[in-house]
Amino acid sequence: MIIARSSQAKSYVAPAPHRRELKVLISPSLQEGVEGLSVGMTILPPGESSSFHSHDVECETWIVASGEGEVRVGDERERVGPETVVFLKRNIKHQIINTGRLPLRLLWIYTPAGGEKSILEGKMK
Repeated sequence: MIIARSSQAKSYVAPAPHRRELKVLISPSLQEGVEGLSVGMTILPPGESSSFHSHDVECETWIVASGEGEVRVGDERERVGPETVVFLKRNIKHQIINTGRLPLRLLWIYTPAGGEKSILEGKMK
């Protein structure tokens, strides 16, 4: 069994213009025996967003834990809030924007693992 707590994970704060806090909770790079996925958390302050990006290898799933926002996928936009799950296929440009007054907290899952390495190396944009 592996138990990961956000409060104990190392944080990486991405620089402006897409300032947000990122934490990797579960990864083959961190824990022995983890295969096929990585799990992390993104915390977006009010008014902030991720970059508009895609992943060549990984699918990404978001689970919104708290806050309100808008997901941009290609030309589509959809409002999201707590207990919303969003699945993003590889090679599809996407972005999350905090449209609320409180921090937006979401858990993300990469399948397969790999995309989290840029966070662990402090190279996320």
